This record gives sequence, C-alpha cells and structure tokens, in this order.
Amino acid sequence: MGNRDDILIRSFESAKRDYTNGEYYQILWMRNGFKRVRIDDQEFDACSNLICFLTPARHVIVEPGDDFEGWILLFSKSYMRDRVRENLRIKEAELLSGFGEIPKIILSPKIGDRIHNLAEMIDELCGSAIPNREQGVASLLKTLLVYCDSRCNIRLNGECNYNGVRLVADYKELVAKNYSTVHQVSQYAEMLHVTPKYLNRMAKEVIGVTAKSLITEQILIHARRELKFSVRSIKEIAFEIGFSDPFHFSNLFKKEIGVSPSEFRRV
Repeated sequence: MGNRDDILIRSFESAKRDYTNGEYYQILWMRNGFKRVRIDDQEFDACSNLICFLTPARHVIVEPGDDFEGWILLFSKSYMRDRVRENLRIKEAELLSGFGEIPKIILSPKIGDRIHNLAEMIDELCGSAIPNREQGVASLLKTLLVYCDSRCNIRLNGECNYNGVRLVADYKELVAKNYSTVHQVSQYAEMLHVTPKYLNRMAKEVIGVTAKSLITEQILIHARRELKFSVRSIKEIAFEIGFSDPFHFSNLFKKEIGVSPSEFRRV
C-alpha cells in the first residue's frame, strides 16, 4: 500500500446528505443522532450504533439529526483485494451487492466504543509518518471487522421488522448494563413490557440466538476478562457477576467454555 489515500476516515457533515462514492468501499458508522438512511432504493431508520458495509457506487443518502456522531471509513478496491483477505462481513457487501441487499448490523454498546477507538487509531496512523504505518493500519482494520462480526451484534436483513430489531437492541443494552444482577429473561421482558416468549422469539428472529444466551454471553465476556487480567479470586469474580454460589458459576463456565475457570486462568 504505497498511497495514503488507499484508506481514510471522514466525518459526517451537518450540511451534507449525499455520501455516494464511485471508487471506494465504505463503512458507515452512525453512533447516535441520525434519523434516516437511504441506500439505492432502500430507506430505513438509523438506530444508534448502526453500521453499514457498502461496495463502490451505491447511492447513499444520510439524514443527520441535531446532535449526531459518526464517521465513514473508506478504502480502495486494491486495498480490499490486497489487505482484506479474511472471510469477514465486508465480503458480504460484495456478495450481496448484486441482489440489492445491504449488509448492516447494530453494534452492541461496548463494541461500539471499541470500534470508535479503533477508528481513531486508524485515523491517527493514516496521518502519521511512522515506520510500518501500513501494516499497523491494516491490522487495525482487520480488528475492527472482527469486532463487527461478533455474536454480540445484531445482523439486520429484509426479513426483520423494525420493531423487533429495536426491541432486541434495547434488550441487549439492558443486558450489558444489568447482567451482573439480573439473570432471568423474564425480568428483562418485564422491563421491556413484553412477554418472555415474545422476547425470545424476537431474539431468535433478529440475531439467531436465544434471549438467555445473550445474558450468558455477557457474563462469560466479563468472567474471561477478569480471569485473564485481574488477580481477583474465582469466588470474588463469581460474586461480582451475581453468583451467590461459586460452584454454580464454575459449572456454567465449564459447560460453555469447555474448561474450568481455574484451568482457563492457567492457560
């Protein structure tokens, strides 16, 4: 990659609506404050932490609100060919572009923050003259795409109704805030004023997993991080994420991860 313009980041502008680009692949990230998005002949509401993956020459109209935050990551066809070889979500943009579909997801709040940090680092490296800049930028982009492929995110498609998507997005945000104290789907369903059965059905329809599995996933994300990067005992970690009995926590961890917490910590 000898050209600094092979990859770059731009901000959305309050007075601009048309972001069509005939040369670059685009990743649009609308962190918050956007109203509507139109891509070719498809128009949809812009949820918080919405991200879209576009091939060149898609007709793109974005309507921001009064207080918006987001960015556009652009990279050339040659960069896509030479640097992004893994089977990641941007590849879906190539596969679906001929069928009028748009690969788009809602990032979970925590992953949204990580994506924002990665984009800032890409932007900083792109404007620098440090050695091995190109390798660093490519590595950060791949990491960003891996986070976008995470099961913590919601994949949107034409078969998902907007109300269902919004419900699951709200549910995931509640889980991210309350997983250490609220472990039952029925409790979250009550907060969202729906039945547990309906919440579970929407989770399966929108993201392809059960509502309960999203709670378990958040617990395990926190547990793995604490086991690897803290000196807290397994008992302390279990109590911190809402388990009164460390034995129950260890059983869940081994069932889902395949090894006990103590074995995981030693690896």
